[in-house]
Amino acid sequence: MAFRTKIGLIAFCVGLSALGWLAYSSWLNRIEARIAQRVTLDGLELDHPLQVSVNGRVVTVSGWVNSEAERARVLRHLHPHGPDITVADSMSVLAEARPYVTQIIRDAQGLRVSGYAPSQAALAAVAAQVGAGSADLQLASGISQARWREAMESAIKSLSHLQSARLRLEDSQLHLTATARWPDDAQAARAALPAGYDSQVEIEVLDDGQPFALSVQLSQGQLTAMGKFPTGVLPEIVPEDIGRPARALHVEQARIDDADGQFTQALWAALRAMAQVQSGQLEVSKERIEITGLVNRAGLLRAERALRKRPANTELVRRLEIYDDGQPFYLLAEFDGAEVQFRGKIPYGVKLSALTTRFEAQRSENLVQAEITDGARDWTGALVAGLAGLREMQHGRLMVAPGSLHLSGTVTTPEIQAKIEANLAQKPVEFLLTRRFDLVDDGTPPDFTLAYDAQSGARLSGKLPKGLDAAQITQILQLPYIEDTAQVGLIGRADFTRQVLRVLADWLRHFEQFEFQYFAGQLALKGVAAPGVAAEDLAAALSSRFVIATEILEAGPSADIGAERIHAGSGLLERRVPGAWVPVYSFEPTAARCSAATSTILEQERLKFGEGLARFDVSAAPALAHLAGLISHCLRNSALRVDAVDHSFSMQNEAENDQLSRARAAALVAALTALGLTKERIHPKGFGDRRPHDTQQLSFAQPADRIEFIWDEQP
Repeated sequence: MAFRTKIGLIAFCVGLSALGWLAYSSWLNRIEARIAQRVTLDGLELDHPLQVSVNGRVVTVSGWVNSEAERARVLRHLHPHGPDITVADSMSVLAEARPYVTQIIRDAQGLRVSGYAPSQAALAAVAAQVGAGSADLQLASGISQARWREAMESAIKSLSHLQSARLRLEDSQLHLTATARWPDDAQAARAALPAGYDSQVEIEVLDDGQPFALSVQLSQGQLTAMGKFPTGVLPEIVPEDIGRPARALHVEQARIDDADGQFTQALWAALRAMAQVQSGQLEVSKERIEITGLVNRAGLLRAERALRKRPANTELVRRLEIYDDGQPFYLLAEFDGAEVQFRGKIPYGVKLSALTTRFEAQRSENLVQAEITDGARDWTGALVAGLAGLREMQHGRLMVAPGSLHLSGTVTTPEIQAKIEANLAQKPVEFLLTRRFDLVDDGTPPDFTLAYDAQSGARLSGKLPKGLDAAQITQILQLPYIEDTAQVGLIGRADFTRQVLRVLADWLRHFEQFEFQYFAGQLALKGVAAPGVAAEDLAAALSSRFVIATEILEAGPSADIGAERIHAGSGLLERRVPGAWVPVYSFEPTAARCSAATSTILEQERLKFGEGLARFDVSAAPALAHLAGLISHCLRNSALRVDAVDHSFSMQNEAENDQLSRARAAALVAALTALGLTKERIHPKGFGDRRPHDTQQLSFAQPADRIEFIWDEQP
């Protein structure tokens, strides 16, 4: 019983204590709440937020203040709230920075801020503008928050106009070093700088503000360009992309890039389009492409494709016209009986390949398809009629021009001529017809004359035997051209005539002129030997090859010494010297060049002595003339000297070979000096066979006689 009583008393005491503690806690909370309502920092203008806490009647204030004076001002503000309140000071004075420096850097990575900030709020505001990772600021007193924030906002705004910058705020000093894209940007940056600072500003302007542009003039296969390109776009792309050499290239290379790439994209498209233009003008800017000029039809399509790749907001003005060279339309078709050759210029839309299927062989290397038409004229109809007639001819010539059709040539029979006339009757009415036909054979025997002159060339007239024509004669004689008025007959044989012509071709350069005749089945040759060629020797050489009537005269004084001409056979410029016509050379002589040139002549020409003799045979005259012209040029235009060396091996012993070699070398120099060379700088030398040998040995190989020229500078 006593135990239960004790337990009850203990429980009563505990409960009473708990009720007392609860009553006290409730009362204390009400007291702290009333104190917290009374004790505030309202009315104080502080840069840093302060924390106020109440514990019973103790008010604790903590946080940053800028100075001891500000701490005292806060405490004075709190003490009047009642004598029953105790104020506990836990505030810390923020360290003052001297000098007070804040720095902003703008570069390719963006904005970065370092230095000091007056408050956490100011720091947060700047970090929000530049990014939290780009603000490396420490709290420090020394400037008012309002002034610092105003300065930072102005500074960041100023730097937004610049390419790169370094801005430093140090107390009342402002230092700015920067680069601006354009003058307007530099001006805007200066205007936005914080007020109230002693400013030192250096802004480098990268560009004059003129927009990127290109102007191109294209004419006569060359271009002139001027303009301004962004950095990274080289002026050389203009001639490279257009594919024409630059007569003048005045394109400024800017120090700034094409920020949005619009000008560069427009430029690429415009240059690729301009590459298709024959002549014209191109103007390119960011906002506009203007292209004018002449193009062919395929080029017009390519230009259109290129221009479609311009920026969507770049305006396009194009005035491209189909190009024509201004040359008149014509078609010349020449038919030799086997192959037809076309040349000329035909209107657009004429399909020549579809009209020439009846010709087995054809060439059209010099035929141009125009890009324009010839109005309403029916060129297809005219060509159908004309080519049908040409195909029936032995050889002929068709000429079609605007409003005219002409057909001429050789026709084998009157029946074929009537067939041709029927084809020509189908021509369109707007084409005036003219024609001239020669029948191949009237029954008379072949009778023709081939006249040759070294200066004016060859002429062929009369009636050729069957199987021989001007083209064959031209090829046999290896002439570039023969003026041909001859007809090819349907009777006669050409085999022997060809043989004689082949022999004559070997001696063609030994003639100044000749007349080769075929009459009544007989061949005859009358001619004049070239200067320096013995007519008697030439006649003897020809007579050993064929038996025909031959009469050859010595060359007379046909031209003055120093006169010049173009040789009809070789095409070389020649000058008259005593005894010959020699080639004229124009290269800068050196020992190597002159040596190579004389070696080439010796390899290509026939320069032979009579067997065992120190006398040239008749075939040597052209080679001597070539050598005289070349050696004279080398000696006259340089300080060189030359040795004319003969190597003869045909005699029985070394002494005889040496003697013959010296005699031949002397004869060679004498022949050359007779053609105008001076004796002082050309010297004969003879060397026979100096090797021991036994001519009875089967393995012995007799070396060939040879001539060489050894060039050197004069000592």
